[in-house]
Amino acid sequence: MARKGRGRFFVKSSNAASGQRTLLTAIKAIVVGSVSGAALCAVVLALCALAFVSSSNLPHGFLSPFILAVSVLSAGFSGFVTARISRRRGLVYGAVAGLFLYLLFLVSGMGLSQNGTISQEAEVRLLVMVLSGGIGGFLAVNGKGRRK
Repeated sequence: MARKGRGRFFVKSSNAASGQRTLLTAIKAIVVGSVSGAALCAVVLALCALAFVSSSNLPHGFLSPFILAVSVLSAGFSGFVTARISRRRGLVYGAVAGLFLYLLFLVSGMGLSQNGTISQEAEVRLLVMVLSGGIGGFLAVNGKGRRK
């Protein structure tokens, strides 16, 4: 409601409640996007594991770039899903979803690892996954899609 006072209009609004709803929607979008990216990663890795088992000769240097490529794909998908859910701020929300997915991978990897060190490859994966998530979110919000 607007009320008049000394020649000015004051608008009563609940900015705090609106801000909380926006924050909760963003968190929900980021979590759902990150979980969907992790699910895609699991499916791709499972399918490739079947192919690798049937293959007799796999080069040793192939595994690390392959895992990085799957991480980029899943982070991009994560950012895309996050931005589709939130419908705004695709670059930022996508990058945060990529970061959240990276942290999920890091924690699960550290849990399975015997030593608690982080390699240089993990730092590169952080940068690439955050960028990939941001690009996926950017494409979801600004890409040509169904517009009503």
